[in-house]
Amino acid sequence: MGANSKIEWTDASWNPIRARNLKTGKLGWYCEHATAGCEFCYAEDLNEWVGTGLPFKPGHRKDVEIFLDEEMLLVPLRWKKPRMIFVCSMTDAFADFVADEWLDKMFAVMALCPQHTFQVLTKRAERMRAYFDDLDDRSMAIGSALGDMLDGDWIWKEGKQCRPQIDGFISMAHGLTPDDESFAREEFLPLPNVWLGISCERQQEADERIPLLQDTPAECRFISAEPLLGPIDFEKFVHHPNWIHWVIVGGESGRNARPFKIEWAESLIAQCRSASVACFVKQLGACAMSDGYPMHYAHKKGGDWNEWPDNLRVRQFPNS
Repeated sequence: MGANSKIEWTDASWNPIRARNLKTGKLGWYCEHATAGCEFCYAEDLNEWVGTGLPFKPGHRKDVEIFLDEEMLLVPLRWKKPRMIFVCSMTDAFADFVADEWLDKMFAVMALCPQHTFQVLTKRAERMRAYFDDLDDRSMAIGSALGDMLDGDWIWKEGKQCRPQIDGFISMAHGLTPDDESFAREEFLPLPNVWLGISCERQQEADERIPLLQDTPAECRFISAEPLLGPIDFEKFVHHPNWIHWVIVGGESGRNARPFKIEWAESLIAQCRSASVACFVKQLGACAMSDGYPMHYAHKKGGDWNEWPDNLRVRQFPNS
C-alpha cells in the first residue's frame, strides 16, 4: 500500500479510512463481507497479519474505532508525478460505516490533484449512487470540505508543492472559489480525474450493481470481475447510454481459491471487443480451469502472462 502498488492495473493505493483496535491499540483497517467475492478477502488476511488483528466481520465493528486519518488524507498532494491511484484498497469507501463527511474530504483531495487518476471501486453500488444523488448538494458539500482544508494551516505544510493542485482545482471549478455562492453547480461533478467502478463476480452481482453504476455520474465507469466466480453476460447493459469504459478480469488467488474457468474470461474479452470496451486481464488465479481440467502455472497467482494462452494476453486501459 502507498506510493507503489503490486496491483497490475494501478500505480499506487490510498487508504485514508483507518481503524484502531480498542483493546490492543493496533492500527489497521476495517471492512465487512458484503457478497460471495469477499469470502477469501486479501485485505482481511493482511489486516489480521499486520493491522488490527481482527477479521472483517460485522460483530467486530464494536471492537474498533473507525476514523479518517487526516495525515493519510493528504498523501496524494505530496506525489508530484501523475499516478493512477486505487482508493481504499483495504476497505470499501461506500460502506455504511464511512461518513459522508469523510467522503467529501476525500473527493476534495481528489479535486486538488488533477494530475492523478483516482480509481474508486465498491461493492456498495447503491450507497455510491445515493452519495451522488443530488449533484448540487454534493458539490456544495465537497466545496465546503475543500474550503475548510484550504483555511487550515495543515494543508499549507507542503508549501509551493500544493499550489499547482489548488490552482488546477480552481480552474476546474470555472474560476470560482469555494466561498462563491455559484460554486455548487452541476458542472463541478463528475470530477474528470475520478473513475467509479463496481465489483461483480457473478451474473447476479452484475445484474444488481451495473444499473446502479450506469445511473451514477462519472467520467469513466468500470467493472472489476475479480474474483470471477461464474459467467457474466453484459448484453442487457451494453445499449444503455451510460455503458462501461473498462472491465478488469481476474481469477482468485490464495490457498482457498475457487475455480476460474478460462471460458468465462474468453467470453468477457469477446464481449468487450464487440462493445469497444477496454479489457484488462489481471491474473488467472490459483485455480484456473480449461475444458474442465486444471491449468498449472509456475506463478502462484497465475499472474505471469507469458504462461497464458495468447488470446488471454489482454491488458488495455480506457481512453478517458
